[in-house]
Amino acid sequence: MDRKWYALQTKPRSEIVVSKQLENKDIEYFLPLIEKVRIWSDRKKKIKVPLFSGYVFVHATEKERIHAISETFGAVKYIFYENRPAVISDREIEIIKTAVSDPEKISIEDKKIKKGDMIYVTHGIFKGMKGIVNEFRGNYKLTVNLEEISFSFSIILNSNEVSLLVN
Repeated sequence: MDRKWYALQTKPRSEIVVSKQLENKDIEYFLPLIEKVRIWSDRKKKIKVPLFSGYVFVHATEKERIHAISETFGAVKYIFYENRPAVISDREIEIIKTAVSDPEKISIEDKKIKKGDMIYVTHGIFKGMKGIVNEFRGNYKLTVNLEEISFSFSIILNSNEVSLLVN
């Protein structure tokens, strides 16, 4: 069976509800969660929130992909790319899994890269991804784009892990 990764869009704040329904249907899914501190007037609390708000990744055959969305409360639609369901590569899913499991921040040394520059990641777990430097305060904070689902997330990298892309 040929299983592929698809991006299933959910209603706002329905990612966990959708993932539990997928689990009950015995369909493999991936919901990357990150820890955030929420502050209320009377307390602070660490909570887990989806890295990609409004998305659950589904690993399925074509039949399972259709079954995953049918009668699943909170599931809206699959993300399409070039008029067919967007397929997320196994490599990109692995990169996201690694990033979520090892969110270590790395400081950066001097390199002739500045805010707004387009870079290519040459080493490390994000190798092969492209991004734009969106912040520089002793560290490079990069926005990495996943074209297939039109989504971005930020990472901090060491200078020996990136190279400047020339137009």
